[in-house]
Amino acid sequence: MTDDRTQNRGDAASRLAELRGGSRGTLEEPEEPMALEAEEEGPSYSTLSADRMQKVMLELRYKTGNAKALAYSYLVGIDFDPSEGIVLDFSGHEVRISGQNLRSLFSGLVAQRVASIQEVDDLYVEAASAPVSTVVTQIVVRELKP
Repeated sequence: MTDDRTQNRGDAASRLAELRGGSRGTLEEPEEPMALEAEEEGPSYSTLSADRMQKVMLELRYKTGNAKALAYSYLVGIDFDPSEGIVLDFSGHEVRISGQNLRSLFSGLVAQRVASIQEVDDLYVEAASAPVSTVVTQIVVRELKP
């Protein structure tokens, strides 16, 4: 009877592997690494998802080509005022994000799903045909002194 149970467990594992990946496998097969897929991407920000896990760092990309990354673990508060923009309070840094239609960016930041934020050129803002799209016109990072 023990042999039947062991075989049934093996059959169940094979069936589960078949349902998940379309192939018959065993419990000893290593899982393939999950690929990062873009959930939402625009000129101003992108969110990436690997089984919807939260991001470790937020990358800030400037018009000049420079970039800065800050750890989400140091993010202690986020303020959003549609007329002023978004203020991120990191331990030791204050990040101010200005632009248009920032509500969806704010929601992504609150959920820690935003991988990067990109400043866009002023000419792009003028030429943008979709007035409802999120556009980041300025990112200012200020180091806070203790």
